Amino acid sequence: MTRNYHEITYTAPMASPVETDAYIAPDEGDWRVVVIPGTPCRKRLFTRFLRTAPRGVEIVVIARPGFGKGHREVYTDWDDQLAAIKPFLPGGAWGDKKVVTLGVSYGGELALKAALDFPEAVRGVVTVAALIDEPHDYALTLEKIGGVAGVEDFVPDRWHKVRAEIAGRRSQIGPLLERLSALDAPVEILHGDFDAVVPKSNADKLLQHLGPKTQAGFDLVPGGTHYLELQYPRRLHAAVQRVIERSAP
Repeated sequence: MTRNYHEITYTAPMASPVETDAYIAPDEGDWRVVVIPGTPCRKRLFTRFLRTAPRGVEIVVIARPGFGKGHREVYTDWDDQLAAIKPFLPGGAWGDKKVVTLGVSYGGELALKAALDFPEAVRGVVTVAALIDEPHDYALTLEKIGGVAGVEDFVPDRWHKVRAEIAGRRSQIGPLLERLSALDAPVEILHGDFDAVVPKSNADKLLQHLGPKTQAGFDLVPGGTHYLELQYPRRLHAAVQRVIERSAP
């Protein structure tokens, strides 16, 4: 059966609160999956994921700060980014449910940080094509071209935000990796073997930094691209179910 979803607007409780938006597929069950998209943040990529969600799990796909409707500013600090999920954590405005964070690409880092920062609220993590180290060389070249004099003025605003987020993550990923050995929530890692944006070595690096308490699972998807949420949404749902089954009661 196809799940229904709709768009909501809400306030992200940042130092300077920001109104942003999200898709939600409501459910009366005990669990909520909070999806943190990559960069650029396009929640529309997750419509198939929302429609194919199993019953018993509520799905929320946020528009990250900087990419909500009418957002002009770019937010490179991960604490600002994670403020956008607080209303969906236990004690937040959207009610108490057990939470799994699911992060795609740039959002994979944020999903892991959420589990470390909010250990009582986030029961597990699914990462999809997580950007843990660096993207492929050609993607790095495109990033650099966006800052070349004479080119920069013609680059879309959205791409300027992408470049700022990718640059800003480099000072934050090291401290995050150092903390990962202490993570004791279950983690499932998905990566496509045909990902042309983020190489599989990123998944290998993540596995190396996770401690034994995570009992991390790794699903290397044959023929999988960088957009597994479009290709194989049910594979992502299965990973969520594995996290739920392994989470603490």
